[in-house]
Amino acid sequence: MNALKNLIKAREVPVFLALVLVIAVAGIANPSFLSASGARDILLGVAIVAILAVAQTFVIVMRHIDLSVGSLIGFTSFLIGDLYSQGYGLWVGLAAALLVGALVGAINGFLVAYLRLPSLVVTLGALYVVRGIFNDYAFGRTITAAMVPPEVAWIGLNRLVGIPVLFLIGLALVIVSGVIMRRVRAARDLYAIGSNPVAAELAGIPVARRVFTAFVINGSITGLAGAVMLGRFNAANANSGLALELIVIAACVVGGVTIAGGSGSVWGAFLGAILLQAITRTIGALGIPQFWQQAFNGALIILAIALDKYLSTRVMATTIMGSKDE
Repeated sequence: MNALKNLIKAREVPVFLALVLVIAVAGIANPSFLSASGARDILLGVAIVAILAVAQTFVIVMRHIDLSVGSLIGFTSFLIGDLYSQGYGLWVGLAAALLVGALVGAINGFLVAYLRLPSLVVTLGALYVVRGIFNDYAFGRTITAAMVPPEVAWIGLNRLVGIPVLFLIGLALVIVSGVIMRRVRAARDLYAIGSNPVAAELAGIPVARRVFTAFVINGSITGLAGAVMLGRFNAANANSGLALELIVIAACVVGGVTIAGGSGSVWGAFLGAILLQAITRTIGALGIPQFWQQAFNGALIILAIALDKYLSTRVMATTIMGSKDE
């Protein structure tokens, strides 16, 4: 009985119900939406955002944010293809992508954790710095299909038991990250930091080190995700990943990862990414002009934040009333 009550209270449940409703509406309006090919299109479209949303969750649960992920994944996507075209193997490209991602994450983490600068400002600056370096490095060039490593192209084109490999990679990351955030004490500390940074520090949690590490993890995953983006589109240019950070943050917020910190899960972020992709596909299925997608996403973010605020207020009020009764 308690397990059922906890399930009903879970933040992911409303997201899942909204996803079911969106799919049902789209399926009624356009039966092809529920076909195997329609489902695969959604899973392919959600893979990149889901991976970045999972990584972003490590940061957002601490009341921080990383706006540099769009520029970073675009840069590493191009870098992997460019190094391969120069005769370097896939592993060299992946190592370079991991190094660049970890470096950007470390710089962001150091400025936020140890210099105590606002993460919004720091990562906004990093967004432009990385994009500028990326544009200079690309210098108008384009990574074509012939320049994509065969292994990367394979993950973008193939399926296992009918499910796109790209989606399975994202799902594997969600499972591993979910276990870590639930079972590993250092990961649980991130929630304590997000709930109350001062109290967390007084409790002996190394707040600065945890914040720094979370940014490095986020940057590293984003860097490696460049291979996923390259496999998905089989091409890359200086515009790759442009404005993707906004969709990623939207997926997290819609999935119940609250900007105020202290709550949310990688599963919620994952479901949020799927929901946004389903809405995008539904807009097409209903014949609504595509530019309305951003309006729907924006309204959904506001609704998610308002609902989260309402639920948080109710929980606080219930706690206070319970204390008075005692």
